[in-house]
Amino acid sequence: MRKTQLFGGWMLILFLFVSINAQESNSEAKDYVLKSDLHVEMADGIHLATDIYLPREEGQFPCVLIRSPYNKNHSKKDAEWFVQQDVAVVVQDTRGKFASEGKFYPFWHERCDGLACVEWIRRQPWFGGKIGGWGGSYVGYTQWAISDALDALTPLLTSAEMYGLIYPGGLFSLASAFNWGLVVNAQKNNPIPPQKILDAYGRLPLSVADDSTGFPNQFLDDWLRHEIEDHYWQRMNHRGPVTAPVLSVAGWYDIFLKSQITDFQKLDSGIHPASRLIIGPLVHGKPAVEMDWGGEEKTGDFQGLARQFLVAQLTDASKDWLLPPFKPNRYSLFIMQRNEYYGCDKWPPKSVSFQSYYLNDNQKLSPAPSSEKSKVEFTYDPMNPFISKGGTFLGVGVGPAWQNDNLNRKDQAAFESEVFEQPLTLLGPIDAVIYCRTDAPATDFIACLQDVYPDGQILNIQEGGTSVSGDTTCTSRFRRAELSLWATGYEIAKGHKLRLVLTSSLFPRFNRNLNNAESIFEARKSRVARQEIYFGKDHPSRVILPVLKAE
Repeated sequence: MRKTQLFGGWMLILFLFVSINAQESNSEAKDYVLKSDLHVEMADGIHLATDIYLPREEGQFPCVLIRSPYNKNHSKKDAEWFVQQDVAVVVQDTRGKFASEGKFYPFWHERCDGLACVEWIRRQPWFGGKIGGWGGSYVGYTQWAISDALDALTPLLTSAEMYGLIYPGGLFSLASAFNWGLVVNAQKNNPIPPQKILDAYGRLPLSVADDSTGFPNQFLDDWLRHEIEDHYWQRMNHRGPVTAPVLSVAGWYDIFLKSQITDFQKLDSGIHPASRLIIGPLVHGKPAVEMDWGGEEKTGDFQGLARQFLVAQLTDASKDWLLPPFKPNRYSLFIMQRNEYYGCDKWPPKSVSFQSYYLNDNQKLSPAPSSEKSKVEFTYDPMNPFISKGGTFLGVGVGPAWQNDNLNRKDQAAFESEVFEQPLTLLGPIDAVIYCRTDAPATDFIACLQDVYPDGQILNIQEGGTSVSGDTTCTSRFRRAELSLWATGYEIAKGHKLRLVLTSSLFPRFNRNLNNAESIFEARKSRVARQEIYFGKDHPSRVILPVLKAE
């Protein structure tokens, strides 16, 4: 049953993010002109399949550009909405996908091809002077790749760089990379049975996993070869100052969250006054648990907001595009469980103070460190990894998920706070510092922050990890490991507890570290590692929480 829930909906993965909450076109909408299956020439002579949606009336119009690897025909509803606003729309299959020529290699050609498409648009007789980008996930990345050539951007659940997606914290994001990369590796899509993708997770070395599904995969092999952020990833990084207005929509459980926040911060001091970052209770796939965040009245209409923003920037920037319940501030941050937005103009919010909760004896998580030296130990066997439940990966069964199935595992150290007598609101980045030691040449340490309900149910809030070099010389050398648990907007309710789990795997959210300091491209032999975590005097292991001051 679990396999079906996690991996049975791969078609959903491919098309869910072309738009958010796509709505049907108005049956009474104005007529428009569709010019389909045009072939726009790129700089190297490759032709990309392109559709144009034009208002029926003669004239010149601003343009919305949508460049997608998911079949341009799936953007029809978005295009029809914009053309009703007297905005032209150009929709294009990216290189090597569906009706376009060339070979598909993710993220590699989007700048040169996007710029060629922009130049082609500027030569069209119907073009009225402004071009805006539209779309989410990969379609949002195609906007960042040409952000300096656009007059407005609406990157939804995406990022301007891809290393943070594939290697968050330096750990290979196995489920996201395989769920997406194995399926899109074709002109259309590879019809891989979900069970084959599941089986590929466990194959060693990972470089044979693509062959196990029946289709050699060059770009996935290249991702495995480039574990550090080198020149390979730098070519795909389009982060930097942008003068055009940007509406960025992120999700607390989304795969791009950490990178997307950094993207927005890197817009620089010259950021357009209309630019906004919205973070809602969004995921990149089908949630494991359908949480009650208060419905659209509380969470807002993300697509409606982005549409209104884009049309306003392309036609009349003085238009009132802001929709409730979003805040007018630069940052509009949804606080889960409180189910309302918090507005601020800085990240992290000025009203946040960072408070440490320390690991203590008796599995306690406390605001004060212990004066005694202590440690916990566990063994980590890569052949029996700690199983991830939900979390920030791409697929089915993502986001918030109940964690109780992992309670009795021995390969973890868990610490819990006292019951909170008042709500504790977290809003901002979460970090952990642990003093650790391993007898393996290299291993991983992973931290998971969780919410313990009064009835004993446990819900994940956020997770993150890092690799640690080992000590095989028995010289008692400690490692001070710093872990980013990304960020959250989450309220721990009165009567609940905080729980911090420390382990060495979170599979298949992250690839298993085989503990031998080999490259993941070729690693195939594993060893069991003995892990030690020290806390108390001289070793203040802790989680650092962004606590929002009570108002």
